[in-house]
Amino acid sequence: MGKVYEALKRAEKEKQPIFSPFGSEGREGRRGAVAAARQRSDEFDFVDYSLNTPSASELERAVEDQTASDFTQQSVGRPAREAELDVTRIDPHLVTFYDFDPRASEQYNKLAAAMISSSTERRLKRVMVASAHSGEGRTCVMLNLACALANAKQRVLVVDTDLYKPSVLRLLGIEADIGMAEAVAQEARASDAAITVQPHGFAVLPTRERLDNSAQLLASPVFRNMLDAFDIDYDFVLFDSPPLLGSGESSLLRRYCDATLMVIRSGKTSSKQLEKAIASFNEDNIVGVVINRAA
Repeated sequence: MGKVYEALKRAEKEKQPIFSPFGSEGREGRRGAVAAARQRSDEFDFVDYSLNTPSASELERAVEDQTASDFTQQSVGRPAREAELDVTRIDPHLVTFYDFDPRASEQYNKLAAAMISSSTERRLKRVMVASAHSGEGRTCVMLNLACALANAKQRVLVVDTDLYKPSVLRLLGIEADIGMAEAVAQEARASDAAITVQPHGFAVLPTRERLDNSAQLLASPVFRNMLDAFDIDYDFVLFDSPPLLGSGESSLLRRYCDATLMVIRSGKTSSKQLEKAIASFNEDNIVGVVINRAA
């Protein structure tokens, strides 16, 4: 876990100006604001103030309106709902959630550390988690990574974009009243379909059932705008991709992502199949490879 916190401190150090009260100008911005305040004080006109100042009720309403506006802008991608996990219902392969397998959990912690470290050197917010075939453990790897990143104090969103065979809700053992497809169709807010997974704190944008017109959704401007709305609230957005072989939707999904994490199940995918699956990728497209269920 030492690498996780070392990388996290480095990431936080580089992001510090974002949280500065006066933006990226730092100390100079603070001095400028103080000087401007002093100038306004010197130019104060009591008569003008007395004649034009709003009433107390008007001031109160203005403050309330501004607070509501600021909260809406900052929270447009934050989930409107929460779901508490039940340890008896989640898939046992989600080893990072309740230390089902400490040795496996540590491997995901190392992967999370590598992701955090890489994100300080290149843009690595949106990551597509992909595999050549179905059944290679791709979704479990993605959820385990999401939990490991969340444990390292990263803000994480999981997007279930394996639209022919969605499985995120099933593996987590939770339900949703509205999913991504319904939110896109209704042009709803991004937060309406998202769920915060407790006690771990990462978020999920789920798909409730198989979607036959998946290409139409992934190419939709509404879907693109929804993803853009999430960017401000998350450090990592992980996409569960359809299998690369036998599906063309992953090529649409790649347009939205910064990099791809490949998942390969030991003994299932041959080198020839893997070569075919990643033929259209270049070296910069792939951030790493996870060998799943290796002996």
